[in-house]
Amino acid sequence: MMADMLFWFLVSQTLAGLPAMTPGTQVRIVSADLLTLYAVATVEDNQLVFEGLLEPNTELRLLIIPGSASESETVAALQKAPIGHISPGGDDLLIQFEGLEGPISFKKWLAEERNITLRLVPSRP
Repeated sequence: MMADMLFWFLVSQTLAGLPAMTPGTQVRIVSADLLTLYAVATVEDNQLVFEGLLEPNTELRLLIIPGSASESETVAALQKAPIGHISPGGDDLLIQFEGLEGPISFKKWLAEERNITLRLVPSRP
């Protein structure tokens, strides 16, 4: 229990610089080289819903762009985009942040720290 509390304290300190994820914040899942856009979602009604096929274990970078971001803030988001991958089950993003030993569940972090539900929804045929 104490180890869990310490872990989440360290995570919250490491991730404190991330945007507040207010409504209108756009999150983009892109390739590790930043050239391919895999999916885009916007925070709405405390939800972040990505639609489309995201292959498990795909390496990615996560761009978080506040709704009111200027062009220079968007460029800064590109430079700070953390690396991660789609979880083996395809239902979460496992993100590696500087200062942490291993990747963390973006779904769990969003729920606990920002009260936002993350959903990865496959495309409909």
